[in-house]
Amino acid sequence: MIVKEITNIEFDKFAKTHVLSNFYQTSAYGKSMEKLGYKTMYIGVYEDDILKSASLILVKNISLNIKYGYAPRGFLTDYFDFSKLKDFTEALKTFFKRKGFAFIKLNPLITYSLIDYINNRKTYNENSRILIDELEKMGYKKLKDNVYFESILPKYNAIVDLKNFNFTKLDSKLQNRLNKLTNKGLNLIKGDIYNISSLYELIKRKDNIPEEFYKSLYKNFDEFKMIDLYLLEVNYHDYLKNLQEEIISETTLNEKINKAFQLNSTNKALYNEKMRSDKLLNELNEEITKLNNRIQQGILKETVGAAIVIKQNNVVSIYASGFKKEYNKLLPNHFMHYMLFTKYKSENYSFMDLNGITGDFSKDNPYKGLNEFKLSWKPKAYEYIGEFDLIINQTVYSLLWSTKKLQKEFDKPNLKEVRK
Repeated sequence: MIVKEITNIEFDKFAKTHVLSNFYQTSAYGKSMEKLGYKTMYIGVYEDDILKSASLILVKNISLNIKYGYAPRGFLTDYFDFSKLKDFTEALKTFFKRKGFAFIKLNPLITYSLIDYINNRKTYNENSRILIDELEKMGYKKLKDNVYFESILPKYNAIVDLKNFNFTKLDSKLQNRLNKLTNKGLNLIKGDIYNISSLYELIKRKDNIPEEFYKSLYKNFDEFKMIDLYLLEVNYHDYLKNLQEEIISETTLNEKINKAFQLNSTNKALYNEKMRSDKLLNELNEEITKLNNRIQQGILKETVGAAIVIKQNNVVSIYASGFKKEYNKLLPNHFMHYMLFTKYKSENYSFMDLNGITGDFSKDNPYKGLNEFKLSWKPKAYEYIGEFDLIINQTVYSLLWSTKKLQKEFDKPNLKEVRK
């Protein structure tokens, strides 16, 4: 096997049709990651002058004169032909050692288990268990399995089968909540690169990634028509009309409850119903006052949610999304996701990747809300085989570990705070 650097055009042509094709292994993603301090390299592995394997390698200096590579979602190769995988690995080690690399990090898109999150059980892929053992024999260091989001990319992902996605199969409570949103002035609007700032305002609290990265991401994927940006807007006139109709209906009900309560003031059930209705009327009046104030200020619409969606073959992936928590009553995140499912299902995409979930399905999970939201759409939950370092130079790798440079580069301290 011969390893060569190839052009981004050659790489994209090969990667597009590979069985492990994914948007992380594209030149568009590589160019975007340059905004985060990486350099890009595209390698091809040839057998008898035929390109058999390839990978985007993101390159970064971790210390003076020491660099590492990162193959997001792993090399595009046949992992289960162990004989060829061994030759492939040895060829990579030789190639990257000549170039002064300490290691190559990868997190292959290979399923380790399918998770029954309702009963908290896993169905394991036995071939993947064997693969992990083989990788370790070949010099890949298996890193600690993470339950939350400790690694660069999530180990657990929730994927909705759009072909079989059906509103009636959702939980009845979720169906009722979505039905109530249809006339509350919410609209999903397609945006473009000029709306990145609106998206960024909603997601910047989640990480330290600069706005320029998202602009670059949009620009690079848009060249291949592989990205959509959607904004969720609320029209205040429509929302106000809905609230006024709601308050008329609730006022009528409240009057009936009060009359009944006056006749039977010791009835605990009537008392509780009266308190519920009084509270709701008060909330509706406060919301109407707030909306009227905004309309008087000339604010007729507002962006309350946004999402970036990347399209790769028959899969669409929600790369980033956010919403304004002060509009929780409108359930903006639920409405936006439901509209995205409906849209891409109608465009004949097969799957929607909701991105990461955690592997903790207990009530004490600090990300319980995130898990519950994504799993409410009845996705399949996959666990991948995890993150590995292909060690190129053991001496240098050990030095990086002992001097804590590896930990400084890859640890996510904010997660530790959440988990305490």
